[in-house]
Amino acid sequence: MFQKIEKYTFLALALFVITACSNNDSDEKEEVIPIDTTNPTITCESSISVFIDAGKNDAIVNYTAPVGTDNVLGAVTAQTAGLASGSSFPIGTTTNTFVTTDKAGNTASCSFDVVVMEPSGDKPYAVADGVEVPSGKKWVKVEDMSDEFDGTTFDDNKWHRYPSSDGFSWIGRPPALFEADNVTVANGNLNITVEKFDAPKRVNGIDWTHGGAIVRSKITAKPGYYYECKMQANKTIMSSTFWIAFKQNCNTGPVRKLELDIQECVGRLTNTAAWADNFDQIYASNTWRHERDCDTEVTGSKQKSCQNYFNRKK
Repeated sequence: MFQKIEKYTFLALALFVITACSNNDSDEKEEVIPIDTTNPTITCESSISVFIDAGKNDAIVNYTAPVGTDNVLGAVTAQTAGLASGSSFPIGTTTNTFVTTDKAGNTASCSFDVVVMEPSGDKPYAVADGVEVPSGKKWVKVEDMSDEFDGTTFDDNKWHRYPSSDGFSWIGRPPALFEADNVTVANGNLNITVEKFDAPKRVNGIDWTHGGAIVRSKITAKPGYYYECKMQANKTIMSSTFWIAFKQNCNTGPVRKLELDIQECVGRLTNTAAWADNFDQIYASNTWRHERDCDTEVTGSKQKSCQNYFNRKK
């Protein structure tokens, strides 16, 4: 009996020792991982404003997309609103938003606007980048050189329609004679009628077979003026032109006339000079400088090589 008790006592002591050993590791420390609470940083560029040409509905805009940074590698930047660089931006304001997210889920964001604007009716603007626009300036309508041609009455206070009294005394280019009765106003338009005479008209020793008209402003334009005209060309071989010219004087000068044709075309062609080739298909802008001593001469004009400043459009 005594021997059995001793065996059991030994077993109990052994278990006690094992249990005691397993509780003696309290000196070892667990690794503590710090929590990232620092937000990333991201900076967008300033808002962008662009003007578009009249008649367009959008503009392609390029910008530098921002990339955020973080104190821990691995942050990702994504665009969450707006349009990507190089996209066609519509008229109005498009807000572009970018968000940077780090591995811990912290975020930071920034935004900037792309503003696409139509040309302002009274303020100067530049289509090309880098062109300086006058500050604090606006366009002012020159009433004496402007006309919507409403109603049915031609305004003889603003415009010349009689070549004999406009100061230039140019009555036409044969075979077409300029006549005032070919100028009318109707349906919100200035109308210039071209015609073929039933019988030739003899004026200044020249037989004229066709008729047309010329309209000039009564006041003189000045440097810095802006000009625009909505017009429809006639379908004949006669020229439809919107142009600028100044008077010359063989005694006091200038003796040679400079002419700027903002737009000149014809409805159809016959045999013509090489410089007028395709005038029935293009938007032609020309300059004329007369190669003669004085512009009182009737013939001898020659068009210089500086014609067609603007792109031709089929």
